This record gives sequence, structure tokens and C-alpha cells, in this order.
Amino acid sequence: MSGAPFSADGFRRGMRDGVPLGISIFAYGLGFGLVAAQAGFGIAKAVATSAAIYSGSAQLAAVNLLQTGSATLWALFATILVINARYLLFGAALQPWLWQAGALRAYGSLLLLGDANWMMTMRAIRQGEVDRAYLAGTGAPMLAGWLSGTALGAGAVSILPAPETMGFDLMLPAFATAMTAAMVRQRIDLLPVVVGAAAALALAPVAGPALAIIGAGLAGGAVAAALHRAPDE
Repeated sequence: MSGAPFSADGFRRGMRDGVPLGISIFAYGLGFGLVAAQAGFGIAKAVATSAAIYSGSAQLAAVNLLQTGSATLWALFATILVINARYLLFGAALQPWLWQAGALRAYGSLLLLGDANWMMTMRAIRQGEVDRAYLAGTGAPMLAGWLSGTALGAGAVSILPAPETMGFDLMLPAFATAMTAAMVRQRIDLLPVVVGAAAALALAPVAGPALAIIGAGLAGGAVAAALHRAPDE
């Protein structure tokens, strides 16, 4: 079980491939730091939020919910849980390959898992990658970029322009669109996206953006689960 390769060389190769991801994530972290500071977060609180949640989409949704003034602990928990639920699927997809390195190494590597390096690692596995340290290597530059970007954005909020003027408000939808394009293999794969978008548009005017995100995630996820089961039934 623990005989699978997990070496310093695999980690270094992962870091090399992950550097471009870290640079892009730095810009995303900078945008979150600005948004968090505008919502009243100090540098320490913003960085702690990025370290604990480590999900730009969930963090932005949580900050948006806090800014409404009506956030509850359960609402924040539900928002973060629904948006981050995709990581359960990401981890499940990696499990047959990663678990062979042993539980401690597998769980430690998953702490560095993000959308971009999940896709990069899955592609590397298809191309024959056997060193399980590759995943952690790709995640290290991303984590460094995310935390340093958050710190800089939160600390420089008084001198940097608003996130919208630099286009940071478009980074999340642009990244989500890129991921969708990369994962779609046939037209039916777009159905959960359409259902989720429709649910969000229907809920936003009456429930607010944060709850609309939760509703969209549940609706799109339910449709995706139904489509996944359909061939077996």
C-alpha cells in the first residue's frame, strides 16, 4: 500500500509545473484580499480565512454573506460546504492512485488540493505519472501564491484600486468557465451547468446572492448525480 513512489523528485516536478498556477492564484488572492479588507477584515484575519477555507469561490461567497449583515453561522457553514463539495468528488477521483502512497501522505497531499492542480494532476496521471508527491508539489506554489496574494491585497487596500477596476471580479466566472470547458465531453454534460445557472437566476432576486449560490450548487449537483446514475439504471 505504501510502496507507491512518493519522492522529493516527484514533488520538485510538481512544483515546477505548478509555478504558473501559483502566479495566477496570486492575482486571485490579491483580489480576495482587497474584497476582504473592504469588508472589514484585517491582514491576519484575511490570511487566516484563506488558509482555513482555501477556496476563492467559497471565501468570496462567505464575505458577500457577511456584508449583508444577516449572516448566521449555519448560513456560512452551508455556503462553504455546498461550494466546496466538489472537492469530495475530486478526492474520490484521485483516491485509487493517491491512496497507494499511504493514508498520511494522501491526506496531507489533499490539503494542497485545488481546482487547477486537480486537473493538472489528473492529466499527468493519464500521461503515466506514478510519483504521488506530484500532487503536493503542484499545490505548494498555489498555496504560497494564494496566501501571499491575500496578505498583499488586504494590506494594500488603501493604495490599490477597487477589485472591479482591475478585473478581479471577473476572475472567478472566467476560471469556472475554463474548468467547465475542459471537463465537458458531450452536450449533455452542460445540463447541470444550465440548471444551476437557472436556479441561481431564479433565487437571487428573492433570496440574495449567497443563498442563490447554495441553491445553484444543490440543483446542478442533483442533476449531475442523476445523469451519472442514468447509464447504470
